[in-house]
Amino acid sequence: MKNRMSRIPPWAMLAVSTVAVAAKPGAETFHYGPDRANILDVYRPENVKHAPILLFIHGGGWSAGSRSMGEGGQPAYFKGEGYAWVSMGYRMVPKARVEDQAEDVAAAIAWLRNRAEKLHLDPESITLIGHSSGAHLAALVATDPRWLEKEHLPISAIKGVISIDGAALDVPGMMAAGAKSSPYYSGAFGVDEARQTSLSPQAHAAAPNAGKWLFLFDGDHNSTSGYFAGSLAAALSNAGAEASVTPIMGTTHMRMINELGKPGDEVTEAIDLFLGAKLAPVP
Repeated sequence: MKNRMSRIPPWAMLAVSTVAVAAKPGAETFHYGPDRANILDVYRPENVKHAPILLFIHGGGWSAGSRSMGEGGQPAYFKGEGYAWVSMGYRMVPKARVEDQAEDVAAAIAWLRNRAEKLHLDPESITLIGHSSGAHLAALVATDPRWLEKEHLPISAIKGVISIDGAALDVPGMMAAGAKSSPYYSGAFGVDEARQTSLSPQAHAAAPNAGKWLFLFDGDHNSTSGYFAGSLAAALSNAGAEASVTPIMGTTHMRMINELGKPGDEVTEAIDLFLGAKLAPVP
């Protein structure tokens, strides 16, 4: 494999050894790109030399939210399980496009892979965990190879994807179901049907894709999310991936991420089962 360090711009090389922004307790904070939003908070487990990476992509309708949404109880819990929890920031609509956000996710993956040895991470074990619109971005990058190709990476650089109450897994389908009246959807995807399809994970479900998928949805309040999760999971399975769908009862859209990592949380238990069965750390 060619040394990719030659393709890393000077500002990124500086970020390897310098915390560019104020670090959060327990985190090492880095810039992975030139925009002020291109920030990673890296929470590493102790005494693990090659920690598998859980890269969290927050929700917020593509235009709001922050990486702090994944920095409640999640880092401590998953560090205790032997994983590195990484919460990423990315550019926001309307100043940026959804296309730019997908590029940010791919750039964060490349940054982590390029610095894995220095940070004692496993570059071959990166799992994306996305909530709401963040789940859309995770699924888009894990189904459409063009985003990782921009970083000279194959889609197999993503080992698994966990979608938590994902939005826009089928963008045209959601628009037809009434989402076009939502300012979040209209602001993110506009009215161009060809662009909507281009940014739809469902449209890219033919191989190649990331190999392992878990779709979780609010079974009490979000049957639409469950329907589109099931449709994408079926298409991914037909293309050769492993994909499962699990409804979570007695919760809400925000509780699904806010309570992640807490004792007795059903979302956490489902993720533990997925990670333990498919993506467990190597002792």
